[in-house]
Amino acid sequence: MITDSKIIEMDPVSNEEDNPVFSGNGKKSSKKIKVDFIGNSPVIREIYSMIQLVADSTTPVLITGESGSGKDVVARLIHLKSPRADLPFIAINCAAVPKDVFENELFGHEQGAFTGATSKKAGYLEMANGGTLFLDELAEMDTDTQAKLLRVIENKSFRRLGGKDEINVDVRMLAATNKNISHALDSSELRKDLYYRFSVIEIYLPPLRERKEDVPLLIDHFLITFGQKHNKSNKRFSDESRNMLIRYDWPGNIRELRNAIERAIIMCPNDIITPNYFPDHISGFKQKDNFITIPVGTSLKSAERDIILKTLATVSNNKSKAAHILGLSRKALYNKLDRFDSI
Repeated sequence: MITDSKIIEMDPVSNEEDNPVFSGNGKKSSKKIKVDFIGNSPVIREIYSMIQLVADSTTPVLITGESGSGKDVVARLIHLKSPRADLPFIAINCAAVPKDVFENELFGHEQGAFTGATSKKAGYLEMANGGTLFLDELAEMDTDTQAKLLRVIENKSFRRLGGKDEINVDVRMLAATNKNISHALDSSELRKDLYYRFSVIEIYLPPLRERKEDVPLLIDHFLITFGQKHNKSNKRFSDESRNMLIRYDWPGNIRELRNAIERAIIMCPNDIITPNYFPDHISGFKQKDNFITIPVGTSLKSAERDIILKTLATVSNNKSKAAHILGLSRKALYNKLDRFDSI
């Protein structure tokens, strides 16, 4: 679901029908490409709707969110649902390419442009021509290169290093960052003019701990995926393991969940995977603050009050989110809170 590859070029693909948990998959091609966007929470449904809306556009898109939350999956799905789906998708991790060679990789060079340039080389921009260029960790790009990238976006042309001729390109630009945008702008890590160009459309992907209802779907997805990959499709999680995975906050987000499940499938020799096959920081996790104790004999009104107030506390007093968790309308929640105030 998340790739650590520095550069990825996708073969021509088109889209399959979407399933109820929003899994966009590549159809027939010489090399089948599959992109899974798993979730059924309200926020994931909203993001999926945004993907559908922006896919046909050529406007740059900025995808924000914590590391491991699935930003590259969103980028790939935008490409797969766009008219460019049959053309290249090139993904670059800006943090993984040394700054002193990044421009050469992005723009390419002419023969003789520098010592060792014995032949002409096409860069990522030319490789992505007609398709999509995804710039992961945009704020890690050198600010001088950011200025040159802005020129490409504005003029749809560039010059290879050592070249004099303008090369015209038609490339859809997508970018992502896990950095706090305000801090990145204040520290000049991210140029304001480039940010404003990308932020015309901005998609925020929340961390997994803020969409816990998606965790069971992801658990089932990874269990099937890695069970098939490692020829261990008979594997199942014990109830204790499954509940542990659902309770854990996953600071590393989907990437951490994926890696933990794959590790457990490989390491467990039994059909039933128990908690001891997960890292200690996961299996030993206690989330006491997310539980309440209601003594026998407590009135229903008092129990309801404790449950509602504790739920609000766990979601930072976000009443819409609390109402959703509790299965109430927002109006019903406000009415109950008003009654609590009168007690």
